[in-house]
Amino acid sequence: MSIPKEPRQLMINLMYLVLTVMLALNVSAEILNAFLAMDKSIGESSRIVGDSNAQLFLAITKQADAYSQFEPFKEKASEAQKLVNEFYQYVGELKTELVESSGGLDENNEPVSKQRKEPSTRLFVNEGRGDELEERIIDVRKKLMDLLEEGNEKELFDKILPLELQPIPENSDKKTWAQFTFQQMPVAAVLPILSKFQNDAKIAESAIMGHFYNKVQGEDFVADQFAAVVSADKSYVIRGEELSSEIFLSAFSSTADNISVKVNGRRINVRDGKAFFKIRPNEIGSHSFTAEVSMTNPISNEVKTYNKKFNYEVGERSVTTSADKMNVFYLGVDNPFSVSAAGVPSQDVSVKSKDVRLNKIKNGRYNIKPTKVGQAKIVVSGGGLEPTTFNYRVKRIPDPVVKLSLRGESSMSPGKFKAFKGLVALLENFDFDAKCNVVGYEITRVPKKGDAEVIKNRGGKYGSEAQRLINRATFGDTFFFDQVRVKCPGDVASRKLNGLSIKIQ
Repeated sequence: MSIPKEPRQLMINLMYLVLTVMLALNVSAEILNAFLAMDKSIGESSRIVGDSNAQLFLAITKQADAYSQFEPFKEKASEAQKLVNEFYQYVGELKTELVESSGGLDENNEPVSKQRKEPSTRLFVNEGRGDELEERIIDVRKKLMDLLEEGNEKELFDKILPLELQPIPENSDKKTWAQFTFQQMPVAAVLPILSKFQNDAKIAESAIMGHFYNKVQGEDFVADQFAAVVSADKSYVIRGEELSSEIFLSAFSSTADNISVKVNGRRINVRDGKAFFKIRPNEIGSHSFTAEVSMTNPISNEVKTYNKKFNYEVGERSVTTSADKMNVFYLGVDNPFSVSAAGVPSQDVSVKSKDVRLNKIKNGRYNIKPTKVGQAKIVVSGGGLEPTTFNYRVKRIPDPVVKLSLRGESSMSPGKFKAFKGLVALLENFDFDAKCNVVGYEITRVPKKGDAEVIKNRGGKYGSEAQRLINRATFGDTFFFDQVRVKCPGDVASRKLNGLSIKIQ
């Protein structure tokens, strides 16, 4: 174990050693009180170190907010702070559980049964809290070490960083660290041991914070140029909105040859310490690119990389027109629908309706499926827009045209007439992808001589009886197709259409 330079920490470590020597002794009340006093002293030391750590983190944060390349150090410092705080709270809960299991606190805020040994043995040895604490100490120390960069500095920290486990002496009859540290220990003696681990964690945090603070002081290059930088809170603004910007002086080295820049993985030339990036977007909507700046330390050849994501919105010059009386949605089909709002990012635009089902395809484009005939209201809002309502009419798909042939002949030869297999319903001059199905109809054959014959047919295709009637067609016959019913997408019930007649000649 390394010897700390700070006198207060040296005193705490010496007192901890004295404590471990006295494990097997029956200690007096005065010594137990001394342990409790030491516990309070260690707690005060932890509080002071914690305040110092908070100031270090604040300084790191200020540097990172001013210079984005230091953001990784801020994130690592924040992670170190989180790890230590969680560990500190965990050990504090162990202390509370130990005190409560021994009878709680007296009027002096000290354990009632500070001399008892069985609570420590039961909690930390029999119930496994000691083994759990051992794992947590090892885990927290490893995670703190993982925040450091590989190299000589990390090796040095591994030697000096506190928060480590004391080895079990070879001549000890204790088999585990938990037994060696807590078995048959008075409550008053265990509390400073736990406080010592809390204090070690705070000191480890302090060492890590100090390391990152040195990093954000700009040890890798010397700035010789300055430039005014304007950083706006958005890449677009519309009339009436507030534009907020940060204006600050940025320092850089115009002679540095150890900097490389990439945008979305593509290398950009650096001239006089700066890189210039141009792009010509060909799609509207929200976009972003990631800038990657790498800097090589001229002394250690260590490469550090800093990333920054930039978001921007691409629009286009456009004119939108509409015919008010043609605002129509059709039942049963996907109705393409587009929305654009000048100066508002497409992902911020909200399109809602209680009357139709909306399916968003991508930014600004939708499919609309009405659920009933009548009126439909579409409400557009978001991005600072006041909610605006657009009214549309919802109609059925127009009636299809019933035909026997695509050409729609009214007369044909017997052979050609017999070649067709049934009626079809065609949606002529309808721009949507939709198909209507023939539900049924009535066929009447009126021969040149003789009585008329009538057959009812289900579906568009001829049934067996209808086919026999069609096969009897001969010159001079007239066939009537009446009572034709079809069903189109969106129809609840079938609709009746006009029939047709075919003269056989």
